[in-house]
Amino acid sequence: MTEFVFIRHGETDWNRQQRFQGHADIPLNAAGLAQAARLGERLAAEPADRLLSSDLQRARQPAAPLAAAWAQAPTLEPGFREQCFGLLEGLDAPTIQARHPDLWAQWLEQRADFALPGGESLRQFHTRVIGAVRALAEVNRGQTLVVVTHGGVLDMLLRTAHGLR
Repeated sequence: MTEFVFIRHGETDWNRQQRFQGHADIPLNAAGLAQAARLGERLAAEPADRLLSSDLQRARQPAAPLAAAWAQAPTLEPGFREQCFGLLEGLDAPTIQARHPDLWAQWLEQRADFALPGGESLRQFHTRVIGAVRALAEVNRGQTLVVVTHGGVLDMLLRTAHGLR
């Protein structure tokens, strides 16, 4: 059996501004960097067999203190990227509601096959995330894997654990 430990990245300015980040490569802010340092300190004495990270910098940055503590480079895994929100990336909710009220209404419905223009549907996102987990579980049996990722990825994992899609 493979054991996974999933960690959500720290705070970004876009989190504070409640902007859709998606695949935008936004760095951690000062608070997020402090959170990453604390993470490294707290987990330094509990090394994992493998350290993986989404390839976006807001996940790579908190993986760095763990990599230093454990003397292992993280493997970058695009399968653990946040959901792609296409046209809406970088926008906050009030801006989306004003500029794209129809897309906002459809997005709130959370239909499995609805994708924002240039984005990814929940079904596509779920398939990508669960596929990445299954592939890693298969080739890393008996190991503990730490994965630094995003809130949407954690949502897909929770939906799967609860039998939801």
